[in-house]
Amino acid sequence: MAILELVQPRPDWMGALGVALTRPPGVPERRSGEDPWDAGGAAVDRPRRISDDLAWFRQALDAPAEAGLQPLDDTASVAAWDCDDPELTNRLTRLDDRGILDAAGFMLHDPDMALL
Repeated sequence: MAILELVQPRPDWMGALGVALTRPPGVPERRSGEDPWDAGGAAVDRPRRISDDLAWFRQALDAPAEAGLQPLDDTASVAAWDCDDPELTNRLTRLDDRGILDAAGFMLHDPDMALL
């Protein structure tokens, strides 16, 4: 179970997009001749990109219940949601690991993680 918390008055979507479009350190530029969708005529899934997760996240906040986010009431934060679906938590963790949640004004709390 994880808790997503909005810590700014409103999400900063442009800041989050700027981070999402910045290549992480150590990741090489894509080669110009690569085409991940070309599998010699066989159907292939599109590679998942962090910008896809950001687009999903923005839609999820427009309809949190449909996305699996359960609003938490009686909190001191601007807004908070409980996320107990492992797939949802994985997406949010991926956004958090890249710094996108921070840039947008969110914090992801995982009470199951041991404190060091």
